[in-house]
Amino acid sequence: MDHESEPIIPLRRLTGRSGTVVLVPRPVPPPRPPGAVRTAFRAAIRTRLGGAGMLVVAMLALVAVFADLLANEMPIVCEIRGTVYVLPNVTRPATLEGKDAGRIASEATWAVFPLVAHGPVLPPAAFEEHVPFARPFASKGHPLGTDGAGRDVFARVVHGARSYLVFALVAALASIALGAGVGAVAGLYGGTFDALLGRAIETVSAFPPLVLVLGIQAAVPRPTLATLFFAIAITRWPEVARLVRGEVMRVTTRDYVLAARALGASPWRVLRRHVAPHLRGSLVVAVAVGISSVVLMEASLDFLHVGAPPSGASWGETMSQFRDAPHAWWVLLFPGLFLFATIIGHNLSAEALRNALDPRAR
Repeated sequence: MDHESEPIIPLRRLTGRSGTVVLVPRPVPPPRPPGAVRTAFRAAIRTRLGGAGMLVVAMLALVAVFADLLANEMPIVCEIRGTVYVLPNVTRPATLEGKDAGRIASEATWAVFPLVAHGPVLPPAAFEEHVPFARPFASKGHPLGTDGAGRDVFARVVHGARSYLVFALVAALASIALGAGVGAVAGLYGGTFDALLGRAIETVSAFPPLVLVLGIQAAVPRPTLATLFFAIAITRWPEVARLVRGEVMRVTTRDYVLAARALGASPWRVLRRHVAPHLRGSLVVAVAVGISSVVLMEASLDFLHVGAPPSGASWGETMSQFRDAPHAWWVLLFPGLFLFATIIGHNLSAEALRNALDPRAR
């Protein structure tokens, strides 16, 4: 028999209490392809619906990042009284604060303004000159019209994309971090903690998420964006905890995990080295689904005027004005299209990633 062709089994030297030296196989986890999540992204982009969803998400992200270059009452670059201001719409210099586009244009030697020279809120100088519910292109400089307060709908929609996506991403990551931590500990240790987690999940899941968030906001004396963030994170963690708990319990029954435990590996080492790599794909999909859920919930709360502060750019608040002004169809159509694109784009991306990461789902 040719011993050179036999596979080499890594061994680990253990010394018993009596001083006996024993060689036992070293636990080797099954090989995982490098960059599994990256490979799944590439596979998801190649699909028709997954590519379309990720394209929509990428476009929304670009709109959110460059919102100040698309709509702002301050110029991108200008020269006033010999001073050149670069990106004053981002830096907000005190010498230009409170001035609208018309006043800056009259004082500037030259200026380059964004695509729409209006911000999501009215500057102090424009409160007496606003045109409520102006139709699209009916008022100068308002391609998508204005809302009931005279604010530009295009600016509200563009800056709303930034506030919604940033808030949704942070809220989804916070809820997933909380749910993943609790679910991992429950699946790893089991016992009393697992039973308590099950009761907590059942209790939170018994309430509709929107009703639970409304109750938390009503119970707070002064609701703020932080309390809204906290309330949404609370409603999202149980489903993540349930997902992670089931995955941890499945992986911990594998032979290489049992071997690692038998050789004295601590539970946290088992979780970090052998269990966590199996959770990356599920958590990536949970983030994509969570963002769309948080965006929809926040828009619903803003529609009911219990969400973000009124001064912030909000799709839901703009859409709610259609109830009092049914003729102003543009305040419902354009924010609604962005909201629809956000939810559909993230859901299609999540579905494509799920299929790429789990061949059984195909």
